[in-house]
Amino acid sequence: MPFSIRMREYDHHTEQVHAAGGSWVRDVMLGLNDGLVASFAVTSGVAAAFATGNAAMMAGLSEMLGGAVAMGLAAYISARSQIEFYQSEIEREREEIRRWPDREREEISTIYRNKGFTGPLLDQIVAHITADPARWSNVMMREELGFNEESFDSPLRSAFAVGLSYLAGAAVPVWAYIFFEPAQGLRVSVISTVVVLFAVGALKTIITSRSWWRSGLESMFVGIAAAGATYAAGRMFAAR
Repeated sequence: MPFSIRMREYDHHTEQVHAAGGSWVRDVMLGLNDGLVASFAVTSGVAAAFATGNAAMMAGLSEMLGGAVAMGLAAYISARSQIEFYQSEIEREREEIRRWPDREREEISTIYRNKGFTGPLLDQIVAHITADPARWSNVMMREELGFNEESFDSPLRSAFAVGLSYLAGAAVPVWAYIFFEPAQGLRVSVISTVVVLFAVGALKTIITSRSWWRSGLESMFVGIAAAGATYAAGRMFAAR
C-alpha cells in the first residue's frame, strides 16, 4: 500500500466514532435528565405549598419553557465557544509554523518518535506531514493539544437536542397536574417521574457503559432527593 494512503489512514484513526451518534445521545440524555429533575423539584415544592393543582401546573409549565430555552442557549454557546477556541488555537499554530518551521518540525519528529517511529520511516512521516501546512497544523492541534475539529458538535444541533429533550423531560412531572386533582396529581406525578428517571438513568449506559440498574437507581435517587428537599420546603411554607 502506498505510504501516503497509509498515512491518511493513520491520521484519521483517532477520528473514528466509537459509538454512533454518541454526542447526540449525550445531549439528549443531558436534556432529559435535567428537565426531569428540575421540573420534578419545582412541581413537588409548589404542590406541597399550595392546595390548588393550577399552581403546580403553572409553575411546571413555566419551568419547562424557561428551562428548555435556557438549556438550549447554553448548549449553543458552549458548542460555539469550543469551535471559536479551536479556530483561535489553529491560527496561533499556523503562525508558529510560519515563524519557526524548524522548531515545529522538530516537535512533529518528537511526537512520532515517542510513538515508536525511528530512522527513515520517521523521516518519511515528518516529511509527509510537514509538506502540507494545513495537514501540519491539524496534526499539531490533534497530537500536541488534543483537539480534533471533526469531533466538535454543531451548535444548532446541540441546542435543539438539549432544548427539546429538556422540554420532553420536564413535561413528565407536569402532565399529571393537568389531568388529575391536586392530591392525586402529586401521587401520579411522583410515580411517573420516578419510573422515567430510572429509565433515563438506565439508558445513559449507552454512552457510559456502566451497570444499567446502578445508573438507573442513581438517576432516580438524585431526582427524589431534589424533589424531597423542595417538597419539605413547600410544606414548611404552607404551615406558616
